[in-house]
Amino acid sequence: MRHPIAPTAFAALLLAAAAATPATAIETIDCSRDRSPAERTICSSQRLQVLDAQVTESYADIMLDSHIKGSVKHAVHESQLDFLKRREACGRDVECLTEVMGRRSTRINYYR
Repeated sequence: MRHPIAPTAFAALLLAAAAATPATAIETIDCSRDRSPAERTICSSQRLQVLDAQVTESYADIMLDSHIKGSVKHAVHESQLDFLKRREACGRDVECLTEVMGRRSTRINYYR
């Protein structure tokens, strides 16, 4: 069973994972900055923000898990980069973003 982690602990996990992986794959969306159309759309929707946080948390968990082999982490990293490209291709399409991010939220957990 997964336990929710405190925001400060989550931030620490993200920082640690960011040191081990390229930032583009682990970065959460900073809604205070002017971002891409897809990211602005995510920032305007609480549901999409929740999906983004779930994907980011799952990715960080996998990348920081010492029991997961490097080859699996590499595959997860590559699939995360592919996901980010698909997410950006949705642009302002909420339905597309919901589908792409929901699918990623489910599929990333297959790596555990």
